[in-house]
Amino acid sequence: MVRIQYLGHSFFKISFSNINILVDPFIKCNTKDAAFDRLVECPVSEDDLKNTTMILITHEHFDHFEKDTVEKIAQRDNALVVAHDSILTELDLPRNLTRSVTVGDEITLRNINIKAVSAHHPHSFYPLGYVMECKGQTVYHAGDTALTENFADIKCDIALLPIGGTYTMDCVDAVKAVKTMKPEIAIPMHYNTFEMIKADPNEFKAKIEKSILKTKAVILQPKQTFKL
Repeated sequence: MVRIQYLGHSFFKISFSNINILVDPFIKCNTKDAAFDRLVECPVSEDDLKNTTMILITHEHFDHFEKDTVEKIAQRDNALVVAHDSILTELDLPRNLTRSVTVGDEITLRNINIKAVSAHHPHSFYPLGYVMECKGQTVYHAGDTALTENFADIKCDIALLPIGGTYTMDCVDAVKAVKTMKPEIAIPMHYNTFEMIKADPNEFKAKIEKSILKTKAVILQPKQTFKL
C-alpha cells in the first residue's frame, strides 16, 4: 500500500509501508516578495514529520527547496536527500546523507526505486520530476513543469501534477498530460498557494471525468491522505 499525504503547494509525504519520502518540503515561505504572500499555510511543522527516510527536491526555487528545513529533518532522522548537485552543494550535510541525480538516472535507495525525469521549467537551473516505485506501486511527482512530449515515456499508478498555470501547466494541459500517461490516479498540486497560481481543482477533476479515461482524479485538502 502507498499513502499520499498532501501538505500544500507541491509538498507531499509519500509512504510505502514504513518508508517515508518528503517531496519539496515547503513550510516557512522564506521570501519577502509580496507577490508570493502565501494564501494557504502549510498544515504541518518540521516536528510533525518524524521518521523521514528520504527527501526529494525537484528544483531550487524557495517554494520547493527550504534549506533549513531540509537540513534539520535530514540530520534529525538520518534522511537521505536526493537532488541535482546544484542543490546539494547548498546544503550543510555530510556526504553520506546526499545523493546527486541527473535526468535519466535510475537508482535504488533505501529499498525505493527512483528515476529522475526531465521537467520543463525555464526559470529553474536544472528542474526534475521523480518516479518512485516500491513493490510494484509507482508514484510520479512532476515538479514544476509545462506540458511536454516526455509524458509519453512516464508510466505510473499515481501522478501528482501542477495545475496552477503561470509557471507550470494549467488545468487544460494537466489533463492532456493525464491523457498521455493514463495513470490510475491523478492528484493536482501547485495551485492556490499564491494569487498568481489560483486555479479550480474541480475543473481538473471534471475534465477527466468527462473524458473516456479510466483515471480517477482525487482532490486532496492540505494534510489529507489518499491510500492505494
